[in-house]
Amino acid sequence: MFRRFVAGSAMGALVIAVAALALVSFGPALSRAWLLTTIWCFIPFAWGIWALLMPQAWLPERLPYWGAILGFVGGTMGALVLNLPSRVFNMSASIGARLVAVVAVTVLYYFLWMLVRAAYRSLTSSPPGAEVPATGPQINRAA
Repeated sequence: MFRRFVAGSAMGALVIAVAALALVSFGPALSRAWLLTTIWCFIPFAWGIWALLMPQAWLPERLPYWGAILGFVGGTMGALVLNLPSRVFNMSASIGARLVAVVAVTVLYYFLWMLVRAAYRSLTSSPPGAEVPATGPQINRAA
């Protein structure tokens, strides 16, 4: 379970770092984005908890689908319920544009959770050169 949390949190933190760099590169034009950056602080934790909630039978192949569900929930909350485009960027977005944003976030999360799947596989595989413990009785032929 810890590996799932770590894989989800690590990729969430990576996404936040890239998004923060993009936000900083736009400079003072987005200085009102404090709400967005505050919400971002919780994303690695949310991704880790979401990875823990995933059904064991879905692991690891269906991780992208699980991430798409999270993207749909997050996109719906951000674009439709909280209306973040209006609150952060001070621009009025039609309901159609906000629905497109929900779909875009869902698709983006699907692809980002492919990275979570790769991180999980990396954490669960044995390191190169590690010996696999033998099973069954060992026979000492040197004696």
